[in-house]
Amino acid sequence: MDTENPILTFLNGHASARQFTDQTINEDDERTIVTTAQRSPTSSNVQAYSIISVRDRLKKARLAELCGNQAHVASCPLFLVFCADLYRLSRLNETRGYDFYGEYTEPFIIATVDCALAAGRALQAAQALGMGGVMVGGIRNNPQEIADLLELPDLVYAVMGMSLGYPGRQPAIKPRLPRAALHFHETYDVSSIDTAVAEYDETIDEVGYLRGREVEPERYPDFNGLYSWSEHTARRMASTRKGTLRPHLLSFLQKRGLLKK
Repeated sequence: MDTENPILTFLNGHASARQFTDQTINEDDERTIVTTAQRSPTSSNVQAYSIISVRDRLKKARLAELCGNQAHVASCPLFLVFCADLYRLSRLNETRGYDFYGEYTEPFIIATVDCALAAGRALQAAQALGMGGVMVGGIRNNPQEIADLLELPDLVYAVMGMSLGYPGRQPAIKPRLPRAALHFHETYDVSSIDTAVAEYDETIDEVGYLRGREVEPERYPDFNGLYSWSEHTARRMASTRKGTLRPHLLSFLQKRGLLKK
């Protein structure tokens, strides 16, 4: 990595912040964050997403409950909800008397990807302004309640939330997988994965990031190996908990006119 490039240094310094000071985020900075998010890539320039800002204390408290009782959602000065949005596009077709096929999988993917790209850019903008934040996937725990609270129309769903504020302490940067685990040349290379994951397990163990954070230890009473990233992640992918699999999402999305075909 080019350590002399300030942009690369900034991008590689990402760390999630969950503790915030009492300092507010002014409306000018909020506009800057959203405007910068709008410059993110978007499929065919359809811009199939919307962003909802939430500052109201009671609404943030309710969102915190619906997101799995995450305290930072209630305490952050600004909570953003990033929504995949095909409703706005459907209105364009309706006013012109055109058919609209938002129930297909491809428009759903387009809207979800557009939304995720905008969210990533928004977080980078906030960090560039001296703030910190964290993505909140728990927004999908109770999607209907979220939709009701935010008055989302059909063809719109909340993909993720984001708690933003000025960090109360400097968050630690987590190590990532070795590049060999996920970056291949010309074809997918399965031969490099196991070695790279084993290396990453040792790194995560050394920094102690997962100590005391075992997933469902009651299901694995005989486990006596190294509890690191691969064990932690494998247990998460094997979990049948509602908050992990969110089995309600498909029917919720289909009721909203999405993912039917």
